[in-house]
Amino acid sequence: MGNLFERIGMFLNTLFSDMQSTFITIFMIGLLICAIGVWAGDEQSAPKFKAGIKLCVSAVVLFLLAKPVIDYIQVNL
Repeated sequence: MGNLFERIGMFLNTLFSDMQSTFITIFMIGLLICAIGVWAGDEQSAPKFKAGIKLCVSAVVLFLLAKPVIDYIQVNL
């Protein structure tokens, strides 16, 4: 039983120690799903998937810019 909790703990440590690549992977999967939805969807659902693509791209940009902005604010304020 202890081995199971150790393995879960190691998984969580690995997951959260490399947050940036994990979240970028999640955003890219969302982008891929939305792109497939635009390509394979009908005319009614295409605008929703296009909005999802914009959301995924803006989320990646904001996620990548968050750390430099926070570092800049901490240094200069």
